[in-house]
Amino acid sequence: MTPEQLNESMRRCPPDAVEAALAFQTNRDPALIPTIVLGIIERFVEPDMRPKVRAAKDETRLNDELGIDSLIMVEIVMTIEEVLQVSAPDEELRTLRTIGDIKKYLDAKIRGIPYAPDSGTLSAEAIAAALPQQPPFLFLQSAKLAPDSASGSYRISGNEPAILGHFKDEPVFPASLMIEALGQLASLFLIKSGKPEFEGARSTGKAWFSTADMVRCQRVCRPADTLCINVKLLRARAPLATFSGTIDVDGQRAASVGELTLAYGEIQPCAAEPLTSQCEA
Repeated sequence: MTPEQLNESMRRCPPDAVEAALAFQTNRDPALIPTIVLGIIERFVEPDMRPKVRAAKDETRLNDELGIDSLIMVEIVMTIEEVLQVSAPDEELRTLRTIGDIKKYLDAKIRGIPYAPDSGTLSAEAIAAALPQQPPFLFLQSAKLAPDSASGSYRISGNEPAILGHFKDEPVFPASLMIEALGQLASLFLIKSGKPEFEGARSTGKAWFSTADMVRCQRVCRPADTLCINVKLLRARAPLATFSGTIDVDGQRAASVGELTLAYGEIQPCAAEPLTSQCEA
């Protein structure tokens, strides 16, 4: 590819990305890939998303956080293929969900080594298959499990049934649903972590809310916001597991729970005395 052709392929990309692409043509240095990729992505996203691309981290999600749908992804990939002179089959592209995924994938391509997708990342489809909660009451679109923690994300669409009436003329995502999202991520950890002590959660496919302590909501969340959800296992002794949890939006703390406790396994219903109504018709 001549410099003129490269400049045409990289039109409307930031100058530093164009310079990196020109340098890559001569030295094929994989260290230049992140600058090139972010520059190409910045060209194709909506203008209001470009600051997010510049500040993107490896865990930034392409669809949920940057608004990159399948058609935009095709345009991005076609340009990357032209500039880097690589081929990206569709079946491989479907595994790329974050900025970090793209970087690692292209680095492997340039080095001529196999690319291994991160098996710890769960798609929306895998989450829905694992959890009893289902849309429209499922507030996780992606998740990644670690030995004692989990992270996930949910982009508020504005079409959620609860948000349509909360509040009048000013849609706000209910704080209670942010706590629900934390509970769903903690439940997913119990069900999918593979730890022997959580066999009861795996066998039933369920976890139940028990208690929450030190709950704080610190930011109003609205449609188009992406909730970055994190939980950390604090302690567990069957049938209870306790987590701490946080939700961030654009780097700002939106909600937190000091202790969120779930019950798992075969939970027996409690016997209860019948209630006597104090109201008379």
